[in-house]
Amino acid sequence: MKKVFTLALLLVFSLGTAQTLDFWAFGSDTEPENIIFQSWVDAWNEQHPETPVELTLYPTSEYVAGPVLTTAFASGTAPDIFLISPGKFLQYAESGAAADLSDLFTPELREDLLPAALEAVTVDGVPYAMPFEQEPVALYYNEDLFETAGLEVPTSWDELLAVSATFKEQGLTAVVVEPAPGPYQNFTWYPFLWAAGADAANAELTEATFDSPGTAQALNLWRTLIQEGYAPRTTSNTTADIASTPFATGQAAMWVGGVWAIRPLIADYPDLNFGIAPLPTPTGEDPVSVYGGWTTVVNAGSEDVETAKAFTNWMWAEGTERPLQWATETGVFSPRKSVTEAGKPTFDKPYYRDFRDEILPIARAEPAYPADMVKIISDALQAAMFRDTPGEAAAETAQQQIEAFIQTRVTE
Repeated sequence: MKKVFTLALLLVFSLGTAQTLDFWAFGSDTEPENIIFQSWVDAWNEQHPETPVELTLYPTSEYVAGPVLTTAFASGTAPDIFLISPGKFLQYAESGAAADLSDLFTPELREDLLPAALEAVTVDGVPYAMPFEQEPVALYYNEDLFETAGLEVPTSWDELLAVSATFKEQGLTAVVVEPAPGPYQNFTWYPFLWAAGADAANAELTEATFDSPGTAQALNLWRTLIQEGYAPRTTSNTTADIASTPFATGQAAMWVGGVWAIRPLIADYPDLNFGIAPLPTPTGEDPVSVYGGWTTVVNAGSEDVETAKAFTNWMWAEGTERPLQWATETGVFSPRKSVTEAGKPTFDKPYYRDFRDEILPIARAEPAYPADMVKIISDALQAAMFRDTPGEAAAETAQQQIEAFIQTRVTE
């Protein structure tokens, strides 16, 4: 009888102290993305009271470009589930911090996912993250400012610099590009690199290719934008936050950014008359874009990896209801073909239609470079933009650093 009673107590205790899974994201609790996340957490907890999830939000700047995750992993306080961008994905996949999610990627899900989305989260045949959005980048432009100035939207780099000079003479900010170092700046610069026929390394990351005329050309373009005063040297927040840029208030003629800005521009700046165009290229031909998109990662060191995986699967791979809500209410595209088809009424609307029909088809996936390479590329950009280093010299220095880094990977 005593053994039965003891067992009952243990059972009650275990049920009453269910292990809560930590899910980390970023931004404020009033942002649509986090309102959705919290509603999903609430729904999951109602359906699975024995395995509750708790959402924790961090300031965007601290999470995206700051030390929040790296500090948590170093101190042993990392979350069970967290969001990661392609620019930092390999850091967690290669270090063993990200759990193998192979069992979530059923044949049906693999067929539904765009191949590039699956490839972007796969290392040596193993998927280590769940992709859930695609965010292509384009050139936003203020139609009223261009019309008043009698200018055409630039398609070439020479045209971009020419219209920028005109807008500067009028006392306006010509174009907003990301000035702060880090993965986001690299992300928005990659299309300029690719448009010049250059790249940082080969696909296998066994050969550095950064030291090329095209790389120098792309670095010099952003150097000129900053040095000539066409683009702001600083911003109050990352330029991914459209509200922190002069473009939102009509004081900038152009902004290099992604599809995520459509919703806040329409909602919060209804008087802003803007358009969307492909990013300018060296010759004005063969435009190219990049798409990023946050992914969900399960901590391999979680005390309950299986439940963390189940929650991730429930959010993004179980049916289309939740992925469709995310895509349509946050204004991004889904990497799942079935979700995009279900969201056709939303993506047929102005601006979204431009991205879907003109930008997404020319977009390449953001490279999932190791953290060391991301920093080398970032340092090259910063040197060119702010330390008066010619693009050729910045490219040469970065080439040597990438070669040295690749050599360490070969010898490991």
